[in-house]
Amino acid sequence: MLWLFSQMFLLCLASFAVGVLVTWLSVRGRLQPERPKARLALPAPRSTTEQVVISEQPPAAPKPVKEPLPVKGNSKTMVYHTPDSPYYRRTKGDMTFGSEAEAQSAGYRMWTTKGRVRT
Repeated sequence: MLWLFSQMFLLCLASFAVGVLVTWLSVRGRLQPERPKARLALPAPRSTTEQVVISEQPPAAPKPVKEPLPVKGNSKTMVYHTPDSPYYRRTKGDMTFGSEAEAQSAGYRMWTTKGRVRT
């Protein structure tokens, strides 16, 4: 009986020693102190004798008067859109005209919200 007890004691002691060794090997890399992070250099504080000089800016030029928006024309459909058209912002308009008269003289027709009925 004493022989069996001594065998169990030695087996437990060996397993404990192996557990300690495995634990120590897994954490030994973590036990080294961390290197301090590099700090960025801050600019030197300004001396109190320096004075900040603010130069006067010339007065701003008056805002230009808004000119009427150009008339956009689509060369594929030969339709022009005026600023009051609901499609004006969506239309890219590969042609632009200064007025409706210019668009009509170029052969473009005015936009319409209803489908045209052929008769």
